[in-house]
Amino acid sequence: MLIAASFLGCARFSKKTFRNELQKLERKDISGLEGNYSLNPGIEYRYDKPEELDLESKIPDTLINNNAYQFMVTPNLSSKKNLHQRKTENTDRLINLKFQNENLLSIKVYEKGAVIKDTVLSGKYKKGMFYLDNKFVKCNGIPFLFGGCQSNKRRIGLSKNGGLLVNEAYDNTGAFLFFFWAGNDYNAAYEYPRK
Repeated sequence: MLIAASFLGCARFSKKTFRNELQKLERKDISGLEGNYSLNPGIEYRYDKPEELDLESKIPDTLINNNAYQFMVTPNLSSKKNLHQRKTENTDRLINLKFQNENLLSIKVYEKGAVIKDTVLSGKYKKGMFYLDNKFVKCNGIPFLFGGCQSNKRRIGLSKNGGLLVNEAYDNTGAFLFFFWAGNDYNAAYEYPRK
């Protein structure tokens, strides 16, 4: 029973909101993810209906929640603070993805042709997407007895129109003697246009 309960606090991925837009990549085609993309999302996938995002009105001023680089690289959503400027000031920035091998992805942010961020993440190909190895799990107290756990993880894929899909699964669950309460979870997915 303890083993079964331990899986309740794990973040779970779902393709439900973007499955019709996902281009299923085979392992040999994973290099199709390589290229330059907008730093800011163009489409948000929610409730089975994609919503185009307008930089001026629909996206909040900060980059904390959906900047492509920080969305993929920063393991804890609450600590995304580096590229913290107004989105309208970042229209000349782009993100570049390049595989060093089948399990290492180089991620660079360019501004006016100069590299301003450079990171390498490990991951693995699975079910048509690349699963990033930057999972975050933090537990307080004694999980499932008196405490809770927060977890999130990310994966990337390619949309049918060539955009970068970034999917994040998040879960925050608390419990007392195996009674679960006051938790939230979500699956966020954004598409970043190819440049």
